Amino acid sequence: MMATLGYLTLALAFLLAVYGLLAVLLGLIQKTVPWIESARLALLLIFPLVTISIASLVFLLVELRFDVAYVYSVTSLEMPLYLRLTALWGGQSGSLLFWSWLLAGFSLYFGVHKWRNDDADLLPYALLVVFFTLGFFLMLNLFMEPPFERFWHLPDGSRVLSVLKPQGAWLLTPADGQGLNPLLRHPGMIWHPPALYLGFVGFIVPFALAIGSLASGRRDRRWLELSRPWTLIAWVFLSLGLVLGMRWAYDILGWGGYWGWDPVEIAALLPWLSSTALIHTALLQERRDGYARWNLALVLLTFALVIFGTFITRSGVLSSVHSFAGSDIGLPMLIYTALLSLSALGLLVYRWRDLRSSHEPEFTFSKETLTLFANLILLSILMVCFLGVIYPILSELITDTQITVGPAWYKRITGPLFILLVFLVGVCPLAAWSGTNLVRLKKRLLIVLPISLLVPLVAWFSGGVRHGVVLAALWLAGFSVLTLLADYAGRVATDWRRKEQHPAAALWAPIRRNHRRYGGLLVHLGIVLMSIGIIGIEGLQQETQATLAIGEAVDLGGYTFRFEGLDHREEQAGWLVTEARLAISSEGDPVGTLYPVREIYPNMGMAVTLPGLQSNLAVDLYAILVDWQPISQDQATFRIFYNPLVTWLWIGAGLLTAGVVVALLPGSSRRKDVQTVQVEPLAGQKLR
Repeated sequence: MMATLGYLTLALAFLLAVYGLLAVLLGLIQKTVPWIESARLALLLIFPLVTISIASLVFLLVELRFDVAYVYSVTSLEMPLYLRLTALWGGQSGSLLFWSWLLAGFSLYFGVHKWRNDDADLLPYALLVVFFTLGFFLMLNLFMEPPFERFWHLPDGSRVLSVLKPQGAWLLTPADGQGLNPLLRHPGMIWHPPALYLGFVGFIVPFALAIGSLASGRRDRRWLELSRPWTLIAWVFLSLGLVLGMRWAYDILGWGGYWGWDPVEIAALLPWLSSTALIHTALLQERRDGYARWNLALVLLTFALVIFGTFITRSGVLSSVHSFAGSDIGLPMLIYTALLSLSALGLLVYRWRDLRSSHEPEFTFSKETLTLFANLILLSILMVCFLGVIYPILSELITDTQITVGPAWYKRITGPLFILLVFLVGVCPLAAWSGTNLVRLKKRLLIVLPISLLVPLVAWFSGGVRHGVVLAALWLAGFSVLTLLADYAGRVATDWRRKEQHPAAALWAPIRRNHRRYGGLLVHLGIVLMSIGIIGIEGLQQETQATLAIGEAVDLGGYTFRFEGLDHREEQAGWLVTEARLAISSEGDPVGTLYPVREIYPNMGMAVTLPGLQSNLAVDLYAILVDWQPISQDQATFRIFYNPLVTWLWIGAGLLTAGVVVALLPGSSRRKDVQTVQVEPLAGQKLR
């Protein structure tokens, strides 16, 4: 019953998406509002219908209905409730339904927003994009990846998958399911896919508004104003999704790192790079009333990269630990990606001349110039990463052999570019929007520069760092942190002196007056702190592999790791666990114990390595159990890592999130001078 209900509501949602698309087209052809209003009302119904569908699937997962093929493939009797919920996005069809549900949720904006009369011309074209996208993904779920198919036994002895009961068939219910992939049974997988999907899907709002602005022939920046909060929301969720994926890789994949330059990882990074560039040039358009072409191109590029990343993940065209198995949706995804990208590009080219701006940037030491330079770097990184992702595809098409690009290639090219970005983050607070006061700049540098030099000196004398590039990168990161903090501290000190405020009030006053500026400052501070973690693990990581008998030890990074023994146990669910104990000491003093684990799942023929980890602000001590002697059990092989500063990567991600929240706060002192008016659906009213 629940499977049938879920499928029928999904089918009805698809039909409404098709109806909405046709209604918008009729409204545009006839240039009347009633059809557009009818389409808007249809959009309001799609989200509740998809909600019923996804709730039906969740119910089937929680109740362990193994007669449903999707439930059988991702759950089992031994899985706890939270893992059964996680299984919603643990497979192709379930995650696709989750994607469609989020897409329908974001699309509600176009149905419930109170459109001003002078914005009404944006709505039909935006709805056209939304219905086309919704219809496509619902079609995939309905016809190619249905999550509600059940096992049926036919009278002739064969078995089939079908949502509805075939004639003469009876339901087949397995005693147990296959269970979720052990690699996905990590708390990070509860949050990583939803955050990443929210980041991807959230860009539908700015994309649809941009298409609406282009199609209606508008030359103003109204679409940018409407899309700003949605761009920030999508960007922060995409950022969190990437960081949570890093944490999952760090904790589960057992190779001592957080980013392997996997094609699917890079495909998720691409829209982050373009949307980061968009956020910054959007500020330029608000201040200078230029860069309209640039921002429209960036938002179109971002959504095209979102769909491209989805294609890479779901088509199976590239092998990856992050991707789903190959399926029949690859070709439709490719066609949709090409059609969407080429149509958006054609529309931009068609309106290119109309988007000319009289503003000419002056290449002086200013925030405007530095922002443009940062965008150039971001897009250079994007191009390098994009070429690296598509190179295996191109090589297979041309030579019939898939040649992949390794991490060393990415690091060698993008590493210097990322360091330049860190430098620009530190320099930007020193510059004004136009014409920097060099006297003021000199005063601030005289304070910040000498203090920043302490960072590489401390790394040299206390940390034993001798690598010149690493010392320079740490200095740049320290310089950036100090300039960001100095900018905020200077404003706090000024308020304190002028208004004689309480210190706590003075600390909050700059944020209250200009939450966007200081929210952005907090975001930049978070990114710099993340860069410190990246510099630490990329430039200062030490590792060793050793086979140790019980009582033997190995030294690494000033620490001694002593093997104390192995423990074996069988979990109630049937998998086998081997846990090692490594006692850690420093200069003879005990500092903790690592417990690296190897889990073996006999029914799946899989093994999962869980590293032992001890972490603080300075260093992570990280050990992996590679192998052991199954008979004597008095000897084991370990890979041990000394990972400096990694914790700052996770701290920086938290600050980044807090910064976006601050930036989205409503301005308390800023009065809204524009009133929104609901467009009345009057019969016979003409569309512009």
